[in-house]
Amino acid sequence: EQTFGEELARLVEHLSERLSSDESGKTHIFRDSAIGNLTEFFQRFQQLNIGSSAELDQLVEQAHRILGDVAPGQLRENASLRERVRTQMAGVQAGLDQWLVERPRRNLLRKSR
Repeated sequence: EQTFGEELARLVEHLSERLSSDESGKTHIFRDSAIGNLTEFFQRFQQLNIGSSAELDQLVEQAHRILGDVAPGQLRENASLRERVRTQMAGVQAGLDQWLVERPRRNLLRKSR
């Protein structure tokens, strides 16, 4: 579960960075793999998810809905779509950041030798 959250945070952060512009207004290079990696993550999460965190499930579903059927080419060609996806993914990123910080840690008790 923690690993899924960390991986999603990394993928969302990467996509958001690729969809943003630099100081001069020039857009970053955007590769199909930014969407493909998230699509693969959604499939893997659905197959392996044990459902132990409703909040993580909700964040994954939110990210999945944002991307929907958006093709990489659409994000390259449509600046308003690009900005909308970037802004909405920033909301997912904020939720993931909070989820990762508030996540309780397990205490492992070890036998003393």
